[in-house]
Amino acid sequence: MNFDEIVDLGHELYTGMPCHAAKITAFWTVDDFDNTRRPSDGRRALHNKMMLLSEHTGTHLDAPSHFDENGVSVDHVPLQNLILPGHLLDVSHKRAHEPIEPRDLAEAERASGKTIGPGTAVVLRTGQDVNWGTEDFFTERPHVTDESARWLVERGITLFCTDLIAIDDPDKWWEPTHTAFLKGGVPMVQQLNNLKRLVGREFTFIVLPLPMRGGTASPVRPVALLHQ
Repeated sequence: MNFDEIVDLGHELYTGMPCHAAKITAFWTVDDFDNTRRPSDGRRALHNKMMLLSEHTGTHLDAPSHFDENGVSVDHVPLQNLILPGHLLDVSHKRAHEPIEPRDLAEAERASGKTIGPGTAVVLRTGQDVNWGTEDFFTERPHVTDESARWLVERGITLFCTDLIAIDDPDKWWEPTHTAFLKGGVPMVQQLNNLKRLVGREFTFIVLPLPMRGGTASPVRPVALLHQ
């Protein structure tokens, strides 16, 4: 595989960052250079921090166990399902509160020139990454219908990925779209960034979660390898 560029597709993590799954995201200093330098008369100095954050903070991967009691946890998602040919579906014309329906996905599939199928990471670009972190970005967005989720699951996709912070209709608190993907055995990556860089390009999608035993999700740093 030849590639000429690596595109970082994740958002940075920082204290106080927005997160719909938890009220607190914090990184604080445990040891700093000044305090660790004194006991050794300057021979040893170091800096390290503690982290407090949800599994679902920032750009993250949802494992099936998040919504399926019998689904695999994040540490058991096979590596071969996390390093895949990417298939970009561009629906960036959709506006806030508009549904992304199967016909929209079929249209984006035709525009991509490739067939949706197994062994691929389907990457849905809505363009909402430019609004990430704004006051209403959790609700002022388009949404993926549960019919669309089932349509993709039936096509046999391996991984679903999007720049949305959440994928369900904000008015449907029971989250039927999450349920359709995760009970269908398809992990999801949410809150991607820089998807505009992938338009018109062939790429390999790579996302590696922390192997937290029994975890329902993990923050990730996904990348795309753009092919020559």
